[in-house]
Amino acid sequence: INKSLNLPDSLEYENEIRIYKDFSTTDGMKIFRMYNKGKNEWVVNIFYYNKAFKSPTKIDVIEFPKENLGKLKAKNANLIWLKFLLADIDKLPNLKDISYKLKKSKIEFIDGEYSIARNVMSVVDGQSYFVNFRNLKITNNFIFNNPETYLSSYADVDELISYNQILKIIKNEFNRWND
Repeated sequence: INKSLNLPDSLEYENEIRIYKDFSTTDGMKIFRMYNKGKNEWVVNIFYYNKAFKSPTKIDVIEFPKENLGKLKAKNANLIWLKFLLADIDKLPNLKDISYKLKKSKIEFIDGEYSIARNVMSVVDGQSYFVNFRNLKITNNFIFNNPETYLSSYADVDELISYNQILKIIKNEFNRWND
């Protein structure tokens, strides 16, 4: 995918995020990329990619105006970057590494014996995300899927809250991925 989008496999800027959103039921994929070219010159690319054709179908480029231009309001890219950091994007693990938190357990008395009963949730269809992050020398990458679905059942799991915060930033700040 990176090759067809003319992106290097490794992150090339000191401040860069790439989030690959994959739809398990279609050939579509979306890639969010935010990076600082230097001197507070931030750029966001949204790539729409077709896995069947192995090519982008659309590319949106968002640059940050320093002042209001007509209806286009100035946005502070550094503030948006800090919101990603507040969501712990630099520390989050893969969803599979927190699977032990995604269960509801209780002790039951059955046939004269106490035992532990566990209810485990697993979502097989939906959307998966691969995140590749760099902030100066700190790097992180992780995979998660269907965070909204998991959060609705496990509202107290910090990592699920953070996964959803990351997606909410993209939705609210860039009006993207509202599907």
